[in-house]
Amino acid sequence: MGESVLPLPERIDTPPEEHLVARAIGLDVAAVLRYQIAVLDREDRLESGSGAWKTSFTADRAARNDAVRQSVLRTLQMAVDGSYFPILAALATEGHLRTGDLAGQCGLGQLTLQERVADLVSAGLATKVPEADQVAITGAGAAVVDLVGSAVGVAVRHVGEPS
Repeated sequence: MGESVLPLPERIDTPPEEHLVARAIGLDVAAVLRYQIAVLDREDRLESGSGAWKTSFTADRAARNDAVRQSVLRTLQMAVDGSYFPILAALATEGHLRTGDLAGQCGLGQLTLQERVADLVSAGLATKVPEADQVAITGAGAAVVDLVGSAVGVAVRHVGEPS
């Protein structure tokens, strides 16, 4: 095997703040998964009356770990998607917004906004209170926006001036 033509990165020591980002995302993903597990368990009990799905799922550590990994990856993918990130950024600035105000700030129609907010809620990045017509950011959503802002700040400082 030949030597790499690209310089290999040095090990980067992780500052403690980054662990807070992982914790915020992990906690919100876990909350969504607990809800989904409860819903699937209820549906399984209503359909078959056995409740066998939850028992087999909780006993299978590999299946649980894979489900969690897939959920975290989905959440991260959605968080940095250019069509979702502006919603998170707007919510991070205000904390919560009425859907009409959020649609205006993001330049989206109501239907498109509702679909994207539903996705963000299902990923644990936002919450919605329909009765109050409010959408709010979760700890995970705020952590992702902060992380992206920090990474952009580092990149801006190190990109240098054009020659």
